[in-house]
Amino acid sequence: MMLKIKIIFIFFLFSVQFISAKNNGEEHGAFQCEISTVEIDGAFYGTPAKTADDHVVLGSHNHHLYFFDDEGKIIRSFEAEEAVHATPKLFSTKEIAVGSFDGFVYFFDQVGNLLKKISPGGRTYTELIELSDHKFLFGTDKGRVVVCDMQGNVLLEFKDKKLVHGTPTLLKNGTIAIGSSHNRMFILDQDLKVQSVFKTRGWVMHSKPLELANGNFVFGSYDKFVYCLDPKGELVWKLKTKGRIHASPILTENGNLVIGSFDGYVYFIEQDGTLINKFKTGRMVAATAAKLNASTVVVGSVDKHLYFLSNTGELLDRIATEGSIFSSPIVLQNGTVVCATMNGFVHFMKLQNFDKRDLVF
Repeated sequence: MMLKIKIIFIFFLFSVQFISAKNNGEEHGAFQCEISTVEIDGAFYGTPAKTADDHVVLGSHNHHLYFFDDEGKIIRSFEAEEAVHATPKLFSTKEIAVGSFDGFVYFFDQVGNLLKKISPGGRTYTELIELSDHKFLFGTDKGRVVVCDMQGNVLLEFKDKKLVHGTPTLLKNGTIAIGSSHNRMFILDQDLKVQSVFKTRGWVMHSKPLELANGNFVFGSYDKFVYCLDPKGELVWKLKTKGRIHASPILTENGNLVIGSFDGYVYFIEQDGTLINKFKTGRMVAATAAKLNASTVVVGSVDKHLYFLSNTGELLDRIATEGSIFSSPIVLQNGTVVCATMNGFVHFMKLQNFDKRDLVF
């Protein structure tokens, strides 16, 4: 496959206020940044992953997986047989694993050398999770939840009626919460026996359950609701938005939940389900937010902007990007926000004017 890779270095040593004013007439200017951009012929939907040394790994629908350094330089690329939609996973062994639409799971070292590939079967849409004893778990388009060993042997399998597109979460009590396109949130034990099933009225797509300190967990559904369930899978509360929810919730440093919706809003919710605030972007929000520091979250929108918001939903700044954002941003240890777009741009935005000790990981 022929690829077009174009590296564009754009250095801004002045305020983001200028970028905002130039692109949309608004003035915020809370952050200064230095931006470098890589243009790649292919769409990005999965979230980038960062390695222990702050390298960035990102899959594309052009069948490639890219390895960047923390400045945005491509170290290596790898071509799979089909699209790489899933978010890469950094295992405790420091291996990086990612599933592809070609049915393989690929394992790499931290600079992109292929170590092995295994074929457990089925397209993989979401991030793998690591279990004990060198095992891992994921869902596939064949309606399966699969546990494999690191050699690729399928050890256990759970079958649902439709594709398992939800991102799994290993809960503190040892069970696994995972959603499916069969309008279900499953709680499974590590033998993949069903402990409980919660029925939604829409797909659970990608939205990764977020466990709270009390053992309850929160997720979103395409039925437009944010749900909170207890460890047994019983409903604690739900909050209705006006759009489908693809994003995963995150928890701010002051304990608020943040989640985006296809209605274009980013919702700020107390852990008891009380709505604190909602911030309106220009178009739908499919991306999961990321914590920047103790008081700030950052989230992308299909309106081609990256938003910096306070923990209670006030706008601090926004940066125009080169395309619509479906992929979730990540924050590196050097203060760089990495953001990928649906038309093949990867932005490395190195923030200048705050103490890196304020970063939250």
